[in-house]
Amino acid sequence: MLQNLNSLGFEAGLTEDEKECVCLRSRSAGLTVSGCAHAVFVCQLFSLLRKKLTFISENGSSSKTHHCVGILGGGNMGKQLAMVLLRVSSLEPRDINISTKRPETLEEITKMGVECYYDNIRLAKWADVLFLCVLPSHISQVCADLRSYLPSRCLVYSFPSAVPLNRLAVLLEHRFIIKPRYTFVSFGDVTKIWNLHSEVTAALQDKEVLAALVPLSMSALFHGSI
Repeated sequence: MLQNLNSLGFEAGLTEDEKECVCLRSRSAGLTVSGCAHAVFVCQLFSLLRKKLTFISENGSSSKTHHCVGILGGGNMGKQLAMVLLRVSSLEPRDINISTKRPETLEEITKMGVECYYDNIRLAKWADVLFLCVLPSHISQVCADLRSYLPSRCLVYSFPSAVPLNRLAVLLEHRFIIKPRYTFVSFGDVTKIWNLHSEVTAALQDKEVLAALVPLSMSALFHGSI
């Protein structure tokens, strides 16, 4: 309804100085989309490796082939990641647990079959892959809670960009950690592509967005590494 009413748009009330910061919105959206896409890749790779290394016991029974994915944090990033994993990856709802201070806000995800609760230690003990989706200001307390309970087999994937990997390893006393690093490449209308979709799942079905996510692509707007 507001498509052609520029006077009612978000930027209409901004000063010239404030308008120079609008690009940060697209960067934030781009980081969210990129982070979720690469998280799906990590889960799919982890699943493939587990299947390759499945142990067949002497009585012929198979060990667990699915992996348990924990999401610590139920804010915007945690919700978006959960929806992407449910809709894009091969994970089933039973494979995902979320720990958040307000599990009642995740009603839609709970109805899909994902177990949501507030117990970080329980999540850490259960998960094979643990995604940290908390604010940088909360990371020290979260790490203190998890430090003594993380199994050595658990892969920790950290989203908070303000916390360096070596610092995270010290806080968690854990070595099995990965953290994506992105370099924003600015050219052309970088705002347009990341603001086309309000949901990450919709963005990941857009061929233009997918092309921008490929790290080695000349059209990539984010160059990422893990």
